[in-house]
Amino acid sequence: MRMRLLSLAVLASSLGLGIVGCGAGSSAPSSSPASKSATAKADAHDHSGWWCNEHGIPEEECSMCSPKVAKAFRDKGDWCDKHDRAKSQCFVCDPSLKEKFAAKYRAKYGEEPPPIEN
Repeated sequence: MRMRLLSLAVLASSLGLGIVGCGAGSSAPSSSPASKSATAKADAHDHSGWWCNEHGIPEEECSMCSPKVAKAFRDKGDWCDKHDRAKSQCFVCDPSLKEKFAAKYRAKYGEEPPPIEN
């Protein structure tokens, strides 16, 4: 009998935590679907690898992902104001640059780079 009461108490407290944990008592405003998808996309981009799949450039050189890298390119005068990235990485202004970075990927991995996400 005592064990049964203990089990019921554990179950009741677990359910109570589950209800509170689901945001029943939360006072934070809910996000719009658009901001949720933007957050999910940002979270989905993992910056820990060598290659930036989103932009087709090695991560450590990606002026679109790293403010520190972007600042370095701006300081050197290598910046495309129109497309908000390093001019030397602007595939819009100079499509031949895409091949330059694809060659770096092929040299490292011996295969074609993944398609650019953005």
